Amino acid sequence: MKRKLILIIFVFLFNIIWVNAISVTNKLASHYNIVIKTTNQNNLNNNVIDDLDVILDTNLSYNGEDAVLIGKKIDNYLKEDLAGKGELIAKYSASYEIDPYLIASMIIENTNCDSKCSVLVTKCNNVSKALYNKDNMTEAACFGGYYQKFNSVDDSIKYFIRYVKLNFYDQDLKTANAIYKAYNKDVRWVFIINQTIDKIKNSSVS
Repeated sequence: MKRKLILIIFVFLFNIIWVNAISVTNKLASHYNIVIKTTNQNNLNNNVIDDLDVILDTNLSYNGEDAVLIGKKIDNYLKEDLAGKGELIAKYSASYEIDPYLIASMIIENTNCDSKCSVLVTKCNNVSKALYNKDNMTEAACFGGYYQKFNSVDDSIKYFIRYVKLNFYDQDLKTANAIYKAYNKDVRWVFIINQTIDKIKNSSVS
């Protein structure tokens, strides 16, 4: 009987201590902002899901041409670090309603990855010659802090597509002829880009 009474008292005291401990912990967490904000986590997860949605989408097209087919054509002209990235370029460009042939041609002109990729690609995963902004805490530096370093070539490709959309397409500049002045390029660049676009478009796929 005594043991049972002692056990009941022990359980009662334990419950009081446990409830108080939870209350104190919650107050501390609230006061010092210890709890992870779920909205931030959800945003991160949504970004990953958006990426997967684009990659897994089998219905993406540009001007009526299937993005997967465009990607295969682009792959004919991508080597080394960019080998096999044609579908990524085609699908992300199509998802932003940007000409994937234009994007691919600009990337090739930037990187020389139709033959031997530039050091900027192999060392910094940088396909667009993007400069480093020391005031942006999300960026990493490369080559003494002049160029931006990306976690992967894929991240750099997506960054460049967003860059083209924001700086050119949203300003109604949608061809090499329209873009070159805003992109600080000359007429020779226009000729190279248009020539590469034609080669990729007319290439065959197995």
